[in-house]
Amino acid sequence: MQCFQCNCALARIDFRGIMVDECPQCHGRWFDRGELRKAKDNTDEDLRWLDFDPFAQKAGHFRAVTEHGTQCPKCSQRMIRLTYKNSGVVIDKCARCEGVWLQVGEFKRIIAYLEDLIASESVGAYVVDSLKQFLDIVTGPEGRMTEVKDFLVVLKLLKLRAAVEHSKLAEATNKIYQYLPFL
Repeated sequence: MQCFQCNCALARIDFRGIMVDECPQCHGRWFDRGELRKAKDNTDEDLRWLDFDPFAQKAGHFRAVTEHGTQCPKCSQRMIRLTYKNSGVVIDKCARCEGVWLQVGEFKRIIAYLEDLIASESVGAYVVDSLKQFLDIVTGPEGRMTEVKDFLVVLKLLKLRAAVEHSKLAEATNKIYQYLPFL
């Protein structure tokens, strides 16, 4: 595969435990279908439950999808530009082979956006998210164990957010556990 910007051959590299293709000159990266999600999950366990599939029908609802004009390095199809959720990071995706191209630094910006997103969620939002994740255990698109792990991550984040927003309640709960060790 060739970089569509530099015309250099892409090299296979290990990125966050995933083998991806990278341009040795501009350091743009090509992620085959599902690799961007895996790299995100491998970067921060707390982000694993935040799912965004740029090829799902609902992906177009996040930001307008426009034709980019550059050719996919894998299949030469014209790629489409899409803003990753509301992050401001524009990714290039190929509708035919379902790969994603990220410019240098865009992956870090996506991770920073997602980390800010989970840090700013309220207890109420985490309660809703935990209910959705619980339902995904039965109806979700990923395997049952993956969905259970996602649910447990949301519960952990809910507990942490509740401790921040309601510190007195967290202190009282800790005292109860201290005096009632069988709980």
